[in-house]
Amino acid sequence: MRSTLLALLCFACTAATAQWTTPTVNTRVSGAGSVEAATPMSAPGPDGSTYITWFEGASGYRLMMQRLDADGVALWDAGGIVVSDEPQNSALFRFDFTSDNAGNAIVAFQDERSGSLDVVAYRVAPDGSMLWGDGIELPTPGSSGLAPVIGVLNDDRVVIAWTTDRSPSTVAYRILPATGLPAQEDPEEISSVGNCGRPKVVPNSDGGFWIQYAEQQGSFLNPATMYATRFASDGTPLLNSQVSTRTISGFYFPAPISDGHDGLYIAFNSGNAANASLTDVYLQRLRDDGSTWSETGTAVETGATTNRYANNTAPALIGDDEGLMIAYSRKNTSQSEGAIHVQRFDTAGTALLGANGASVVASSTALPEPFGTVPAIDGACFAYSSGGFNGETIGAVIVAGAGDVYPISVASTPSSIDDAVLLPFQGDQAVVVWQDSRFGGSVLAQPIVVPTTAGITEGDLSDIRLVYGDGPALFFATPTTTPTTFMIHAADGKCISEKNLPPLPAGAVVPIVRDDKATGVLLVSLNGERGRTTWRMVMP
Repeated sequence: MRSTLLALLCFACTAATAQWTTPTVNTRVSGAGSVEAATPMSAPGPDGSTYITWFEGASGYRLMMQRLDADGVALWDAGGIVVSDEPQNSALFRFDFTSDNAGNAIVAFQDERSGSLDVVAYRVAPDGSMLWGDGIELPTPGSSGLAPVIGVLNDDRVVIAWTTDRSPSTVAYRILPATGLPAQEDPEEISSVGNCGRPKVVPNSDGGFWIQYAEQQGSFLNPATMYATRFASDGTPLLNSQVSTRTISGFYFPAPISDGHDGLYIAFNSGNAANASLTDVYLQRLRDDGSTWSETGTAVETGATTNRYANNTAPALIGDDEGLMIAYSRKNTSQSEGAIHVQRFDTAGTALLGANGASVVASSTALPEPFGTVPAIDGACFAYSSGGFNGETIGAVIVAGAGDVYPISVASTPSSIDDAVLLPFQGDQAVVVWQDSRFGGSVLAQPIVVPTTAGITEGDLSDIRLVYGDGPALFFATPTTTPTTFMIHAADGKCISEKNLPPLPAGAVVPIVRDDKATGVLLVSLNGERGRTTWRMVMP
């Protein structure tokens, strides 16, 4: 791979010498003792930190939260702080956790403080203070609410959506203001002739948002059709579109992401087009005007001899020119052996890695299963678990734009692992969080650590320098004879600026123009006729 990964190598080695431990030990997040900790989720915090939340308790559940700094050191009380100890159901349901543009953590779940199961939300500051007090109650009159999801808009307003238990069920949602506690009011609802549920919120650049959801007829065991409604910034519905003519099962929860142009990308499991008894993975794009790549989307493979599963993971959008990557499990028809493959798509929906994708984790009876995909500068990082009960481990793979593959050990001590999540890159490291049976049931975390023996090389671009005058710029000491690709990536791997430079004369100066909101660590990359190099900048 090229030097874009070199920064990851250097930082990962530094971070691993602090609170972070080795893949054989891992960093324990939840408290000491044998109190069960379950269903962890994570979100990025300020200054390269990581928020982690989970439920724990022996006789009743309470919601806990911790913030780790970039070195894995706990910034709050040992074992985390109590966010909510309001009455909980004896069962835990799906919930959501994220952070806003100001670095606050936002969590939405359901409890029974009102006497029935209803959605509540908390906003937690980096110092652990509760910005929404004892939480905002989000009741649905005449109904109960389950499985809330969160979307943070560009002005830090928060959209929370959930599924009601009406008959037929609906998708309810509220838009909460950026500051202060909102007035209690009834939510808006999306309804149809069938049961609507499993919502996801995708914010847009204009302050509006999409709510993507599933609609099915009859019971939850029946197949469902995916739809998405686009809303203006004031919450006015603008259009409703069918995502694909292919259906999903009653157990599948799609994970759409923004396409960077007020539309969305979505990966999902559905039946194989040539063999309905097999499962396949499709990727679809829904544009800002409601149009799609095709009626169905594009399958990751063309064959009909294996089962393919996306496992509720989202694709990783690298950039408009670089396209998207997605990891999926690839199993034989008896489900006794499986591998992990990746497929790359351009933004027009064309699969770029052949009929069978590219293998990144070899086939074995350990049945490796991907659970997270995030951009990694000019490629993507995939995290996965493998092994049977009490014998599971966690690994990761970085796949570079050039096709180089770097395996990484995350948790090598066999254990029982559940609810694993991968946090996107920030500060040049990604973090994996999961529930582990060790210590009586704990929440553990580990950063992505890339081997220093990966053999990274750079192109010969030493005559191009990063200089500062009125602002940062690239100085070309010698001429270029072919076009050069100039890119700026945020620390989480997202491409925030990209342009093609024509051949340049000696002495040319190219200013580095960034989005005003792009602060912190930025990676400036140049890919030209003699290779690629990257400069690391810290912008206030």
